[in-house]
Amino acid sequence: MPSKGKLSALYFSPTGSAKKAAVAAAGAMAEKLGAAYKAIEYIDYTQKANRDIEYRFSRGDIAVFAMPVYAGRIPNIILPALKANVIGNATYAVPICVYGNRSYGDALRELILLLEQNGFLPISAAAMVSEHAFSDKIAKNRPDQADLALLRAFAQRTAEKLIQGKAHALDIDRKKEIEPYYTPLKAGGERASFLKAKPVTDKSRCTRCGICAAACPMQSIRKAEPCIVEGICIKCQACIKCCPNKAKHFDDADFLSHVKMLENNYAKPNDSLFMEN
Repeated sequence: MPSKGKLSALYFSPTGSAKKAAVAAAGAMAEKLGAAYKAIEYIDYTQKANRDIEYRFSRGDIAVFAMPVYAGRIPNIILPALKANVIGNATYAVPICVYGNRSYGDALRELILLLEQNGFLPISAAAMVSEHAFSDKIAKNRPDQADLALLRAFAQRTAEKLIQGKAHALDIDRKKEIEPYYTPLKAGGERASFLKAKPVTDKSRCTRCGICAAACPMQSIRKAEPCIVEGICIKCQACIKCCPNKAKHFDDADFLSHVKMLENNYAKPNDSLFMEN
C-alpha cells in the first residue's frame, strides 16, 4: 500500500467521454483504497485556464489521466501544457484513452511515455471505446454501463495491486518512435483536408446563450456573438454537442465526406483494451 497521499483524476474531455472514464476509474480506486484516498481531486483540463496551471504530484499520490484520441494520437494542442505543467515524483499513474471506435493508434503509448518522462510511474492503462465525436452512429452512447463496469473492475484490480505492493511499471516498447497522426480520408478513399474548417451557426436557432463559448476548450467562440468562431478550432465538437437548440454544425465538404467514410467503415462495435502488469 502506498503511503498516504492524494488521488487525482485529470481529464481533457470536450464531449464528456474522457471525464466519464476518469470519474469511473478514480471512484472505483477510491472505494478499494479506503479512507486515505477517499477525497478525489478532479482537474478539468478541458478548461484553458486550468492548462496554464502547474500541477505537482508527490510520491504516494495516485493520478488517473483520461484523454481522447485524435487521429490516433493525444490531441497535439494540449501536449505542450501536459509536458510543461503536469509533474510527478515517482507518482503512480493510470493513463486512459477514449477512442471513437476506429483506432486508438499510438495514443495510449504516447500518453504512457509522456507521463514517464514527467516523473510518473504508469502501472496500468486502458483504451476505452466511446461514441465518436463526429457521429452518434459510431459506438453510440459508449462508454455504456457494461464498458464502465469493465473499467471499474480494472481500476479496482489496479488498486488491489497497490495495496499488496505488487504494482510496477508497464511493460511497453519504449524505443519505437511514436506513429504519425492518422490521415483522414473521404468516403471515396481520397485524402480529406478540413484543418481550417469551423462550425457554422443557424442564426434562427441560436439564442446567444453562450453555452458553446463556455464549452470551447480553445476559447475560440466569441461570447457576445457566438456565431463567430475567431480562434483555432480543433474539431472537438464540444460546441455542437452542448448546444440545447442544435444551432451549430459543420458544412465543410471534406469534413462531411470523412464522417461518411467513418460511418461506412467503423460502425461495427470494438472492444476496449486493458493493460495490466
